[in-house]
Amino acid sequence: MPAEKAPRLLIVEDDRDLSDFLGKVARAEGCEVLSAYTGEDALGVLRSEQVDWLLTDIRLPGLVDGWIVGSEFSMSHPLRPVIYISGTEPDSSRRPNGSLFLFKPVEASDLIGLFRRLGIRAERTRGRS
Repeated sequence: MPAEKAPRLLIVEDDRDLSDFLGKVARAEGCEVLSAYTGEDALGVLRSEQVDWLLTDIRLPGLVDGWIVGSEFSMSHPLRPVIYISGTEPDSSRRPNGSLFLFKPVEASDLIGLFRRLGIRAERTRGRS
């Protein structure tokens, strides 16, 4: 029986230090990590790579923000949650049902707990996505 493939997480964060931190925690939890620093770059990754999970900052440089990136991901994966992060309270009317939110500064323990919850959730929805 082949080993289960590591889930691929796209991290979209323009602060490179925070992106590196998020990636380090995700890798320690068994994820394969892809990174993008702008919304435009993130859309390119979503269109060219297989991505299982998305963690995106809401405010990004350029014309494409995290809401747009999240919408693009959700079109391909309607049963998988988008994890939004921000230093400010998001407009709750823009937040899709089923999405998750983390406030900056992000603590490693919160991120680890979230990844573990998502792993359980992914197991339950795998046959339907």
